Amino acid sequence: MNHLQTAPLFLLGMPRSGTTWLSQILESSPHCVVRLSPNYSHALKNRLTTSSTAADWAAVVEETVATHDEFMTQNWRRKSGELPLFPSKSVHDLKRLVLKDTRFHDLYLEGMTVFPAARTVYIVRHPAAALWSWRSCKEFPEGADFRREWRTGECRKREGPSEYWGFDDWKSLTQLYCELASRHPHRYLIVRYENFVSQALREAEQLFQFAEVPMSPAIEEFVRYSQSLHDERPYAVFKRPTVRDAWKRDFPADILAEIERDLAGTPLEAFLR
Repeated sequence: MNHLQTAPLFLLGMPRSGTTWLSQILESSPHCVVRLSPNYSHALKNRLTTSSTAADWAAVVEETVATHDEFMTQNWRRKSGELPLFPSKSVHDLKRLVLKDTRFHDLYLEGMTVFPAARTVYIVRHPAAALWSWRSCKEFPEGADFRREWRTGECRKREGPSEYWGFDDWKSLTQLYCELASRHPHRYLIVRYENFVSQALREAEQLFQFAEVPMSPAIEEFVRYSQSLHDERPYAVFKRPTVRDAWKRDFPADILAEIERDLAGTPLEAFLR
């Protein structure tokens, strides 16, 4: 039996948008436990669908909180030093299960219906920054042509409709969550990656206020520490603030111009500033 005091928090975004860093900021709280994509894990593979019942969700939440699965806990990355090691937590202190994912967005929209007290945080990064980060890591298939793939991301979509990689996906998802946040601001929060990098403590306070989880010295300590050193590995969360604009050195100018033209005059243009 899990001891959560309230419903899950869904931490969502496009790949390479900062979800891992935000997940560890949340994990640094003694009141949060973070799990990575249970529906993608071997242990709970595809256990949930958009037609799952409240009982189905409750069973998965219970198993997810209690799991020691290396993938869901991300402990295999802690062993490599890419993610931090945090002190053990008392199950009686837990307030939120945070489910981090860049897949299964339709599933989590159903989860928001199943759990009326659930909340969603959607992190948005400049589309060119997210795309170039994808291009620069192993998630970008060897031999694929970025100039052909940046818009659709089709070269990476090999596991069904639950994958989101290209600029078109960035547009559709960002528009969706912005509309939801506008209609339901108490349930959906849009976080800008660039703002979080520049003013991490202020943004963290707003994040935890939205999650209804208290800030603590441990959170502040981790936020500061995570930005005090730089690990070049793409999945490491220890990055100096200069990481925010690193993409600008090499991103193709003509593709950036096309992105800017595409978003000009739309609400999404704000994410280019």
